[in-house]
Amino acid sequence: MRFTDLPIISSIASLFRKTFIHEKPFFWKPGRIGPRFEWLDYTHIRILDGPLTGQKLEIVTDIKEKTASVFISINGRRIGRTYVERDPPGKGIELWDIAVQENYRRKGIASIMTYCIFRELLSIQEKAFFKIRMMRLMKPSDRNIELQNVGIGVIGNRLGFTPEYNIDRLLNPSNIQGLSVLPAKGDFPPSFKIVIKTFPLVLIAFVLDADTLKPVDDFRTYVQLMKDERIIYNWVRQGLIVIGNGNYWLRKNGLDQLVNHLATDELEARIFRRRVRGV
Repeated sequence: MRFTDLPIISSIASLFRKTFIHEKPFFWKPGRIGPRFEWLDYTHIRILDGPLTGQKLEIVTDIKEKTASVFISINGRRIGRTYVERDPPGKGIELWDIAVQENYRRKGIASIMTYCIFRELLSIQEKAFFKIRMMRLMKPSDRNIELQNVGIGVIGNRLGFTPEYNIDRLLNPSNIQGLSVLPAKGDFPPSFKIVIKTFPLVLIAFVLDADTLKPVDDFRTYVQLMKDERIIYNWVRQGLIVIGNGNYWLRKNGLDQLVNHLATDELEARIFRRRVRGV
């Protein structure tokens, strides 16, 4: 047991927070991270809007002490999976892998899986810290550098996650060595390759539409942004450019956003809000 886990220390810390630290009140403001759907039974849903409207999906979750996963299928054929590490068990929730069959990408499948597994874990844990692991190290000279983690990056952005990296330091103009645009590939949009002087040396980032918060597919947008690196820096800080090869954390300023996107009503939102903690 850690010193801070002792009951008397916990009580003193709680009293101090209540007395001297005044947190802003929580306001219920519901949001969505994917298509609307209805539950048909314990493991089946029907999509109510979007490109898969009317489709019936099977969702199966598997919660273990240190891991959790969710699988999604159509007509008995698996089309998606999501893996989570519970580190430490019963407290940490670290999303580290989402895979969706190619012809079902960018249709809300990843959002549905994330929504379901996050809600289920929040319902059984008394405390929850959230992280998204997307770290991938590259060298500026590496060939075949391409964008990854588009779906998981968009989801994290909508749920209030922010980069683990110190963006202010990494994207300072004095730290940038090179900036280029990578073309779209398959279902993935164009992206920026940003070469920097310090670790992790290469950042791969993609742009979100300010209105829809979906990836921008127009190559011309990237070319236009390249004319002023300061705009790229500001857009990253505003969450309109997502770093695709870096980890994301749910900090204190994103807790309300996560809760409002996962809860189905105000009562549940307030229960979830008491359980989530910033990293």
